[in-house]
Amino acid sequence: MNFQGLRVYLPLAALLAASGVFALAVRGTEPVHGVELKTLDWRFRHLSDASRHDKGIVLVMVDQSSLDHFEAEGTYWPWPRNMYEGVLRFLKTGGAKAVVFDALFTNPSPTGAAEDTELGRALGEFVPVALAMQTGRDADPLRAAPPPERFAVRTEMRLAAYAQPSLSARVPVRELMDGAKLLGDTRVDADLDGVFRRVPLLTSMGGRLYPTLPAAAAMLATGKTLDELRPRLTGGRMLVRFHGESLTENASARTYDSYQIGDVLMSQAALDDKRKPALSPSVFKDKIVFIGMNAAGLLDNHPSPISVKFPGTEILAAATDNLINGDFLTRAGIFAVMALVLASLLLAGIASRLSSHAWSSLGIVLSSSVILAGVSCYAFTRGVWLDIVVPQLSLWLGFAAASAYGYAVEGRQKRYIQGAFSQYLSPEIVKRIADNPEMLALGGERRDVTFYFSDIQGFTTFSEQLSPEKLTKLMNRYLGEMTDTILASGGTLDKYIGDAVMAFWGAPVPCEGHALVACKAALANQKRLVRLREEFAAEGYPPVRNRIGLNSGPASIGNMGSAARLSYTAIGDNVNLASRLEGANKAYGTYILISESTRLGAGDAIEVRQLDYVKVKGKNQPIRVYELLGLKGETDQALIEKARIFEAGLPLFRGRRFEEAIALFRGVVAKYGEDHACENYIERCEHYLREAPPPDWDGSHALTEK
Repeated sequence: MNFQGLRVYLPLAALLAASGVFALAVRGTEPVHGVELKTLDWRFRHLSDASRHDKGIVLVMVDQSSLDHFEAEGTYWPWPRNMYEGVLRFLKTGGAKAVVFDALFTNPSPTGAAEDTELGRALGEFVPVALAMQTGRDADPLRAAPPPERFAVRTEMRLAAYAQPSLSARVPVRELMDGAKLLGDTRVDADLDGVFRRVPLLTSMGGRLYPTLPAAAAMLATGKTLDELRPRLTGGRMLVRFHGESLTENASARTYDSYQIGDVLMSQAALDDKRKPALSPSVFKDKIVFIGMNAAGLLDNHPSPISVKFPGTEILAAATDNLINGDFLTRAGIFAVMALVLASLLLAGIASRLSSHAWSSLGIVLSSSVILAGVSCYAFTRGVWLDIVVPQLSLWLGFAAASAYGYAVEGRQKRYIQGAFSQYLSPEIVKRIADNPEMLALGGERRDVTFYFSDIQGFTTFSEQLSPEKLTKLMNRYLGEMTDTILASGGTLDKYIGDAVMAFWGAPVPCEGHALVACKAALANQKRLVRLREEFAAEGYPPVRNRIGLNSGPASIGNMGSAARLSYTAIGDNVNLASRLEGANKAYGTYILISESTRLGAGDAIEVRQLDYVKVKGKNQPIRVYELLGLKGETDQALIEKARIFEAGLPLFRGRRFEEAIALFRGVVAKYGEDHACENYIERCEHYLREAPPPDWDGSHALTEK
């Protein structure tokens, strides 16, 4: 490649590099990190492998069913300590390896100190037990003493540096601590979004280090020190590698076996009575047993990546599982992220080179996005948290920047087309032609649209009263105001024919609910004309009023004409009907007439008056036509009442009850004032009273106005 070619690509490379640097720079900001955490949660829910869990860990949960059962027998929460002693006896019988209480016994037993002594003895005699304590960041004069020194641990500086400082501690009562082998802190802080993903491993207080409960549980089960377990930390805490959840009906996501504490207690009672227990003690042989709570009222459920309500005991069990098996989730280093960002920028540059082929370009970017996300998802299954958001941000920012550069350097043809045609076509058509220059060829397509025709009432008469200069000024102002409304609503201006305006909605770009949009535009133009009449009157112009016809239906639309001169326009019967409806306003004294198809398309969002059954040249079936009164909820109630009374006369007319119809229409005029439509029907009725209509007369009227 020569130097000139390099000069073309150097700015592009600089833009891509800037996009990558920006993405890396915002990696640690709260919004970007927050989104990254949500993608991590998605990976936990959809990519975790439940089969990886340690089958030697089980849960015994204080659930609502157990609470209800014993409450029915007269034992209320909090339970007497001897019930926990019964659980320990059952676990010892089964040969449990270790027991971890995820429950605070910080207050003496309400049923007597003897129970604390008995439970403490059981803790020391049965299986190795770890108890829970809870430390606090703030000082508390009543809880300022650190836990006993025998529960403190020593560890290397790498871990000690991240111990969470504490100034107070709630520890189990002395009788229970005497029987415990280890004591673990339960204080765990959520991430910024309130989700629990990481656990601390050490707590510092009074110059000593104490393990947290998952660290104590792992040390108790393995006999290893925390240093020997070699945990990996992210931000000073250990990421919990969740594999699923225990308390679920989904077999593919189920992890640790879970048992109701009520079943354990009733099985121990059966053993005491020499009966066969419902639950065999052998299910706990060589198991690490976590005793926790998941009843709703005991408030030990927390948001986790797996579920918004996740038992805290399961979080501790999962963290213990990670420590025992070395099954850690670690965050990828910055160089791995940078490599993925570089790959995303290269893909963005490739996609931008195809910017003239929009679908190919978009396909490459979307495929690249999926590939980058797939790499991060695969890394997750291998125990590595590799960023998703920053590479995606680099990809899309890089593509946007490179495409913008391509537009600035290579978009001359498009800008030429836009400049050449913007004076003649609507912005939508200009954009479509600029994006697809092949549209300049002859051709058309069949589209369902709504057509708009309007012209000025009595234009010939008052144009003769004005000089050419004043007439030109008036027409420019009038046509500009009317056109602005049409284009602002998404319509396409077809052409001006003297004082007439032709437009449509639904092509070249689709327009949802185009019938209603056209009705709103017609009403808006009539309101604009009220203001314009006041301004024109102040300048000495005669009153300007216009009539509008709307019709909806299919038509052939496209560039028509010759290769030398094209016009984007529409042809077909539905175009002609809209034009005839505009002219028919004269017969009814109305200013906006709409067809039956437009009425149906606009639905209940408009208020109308049904005026007539009309037959159009070339059509055998008559159609209803309506006067558009206004929008639902915005129309004068008197107009609506007048319309309903008027419409009651139509079946009288069509039923040949002409005298009754005349009386009704005259009543409308008497009550509401002059109404040209009523007078029209009165004339027809009087005519048919003189000359009866033929037998095949269907009440329709031939629409001949133009």
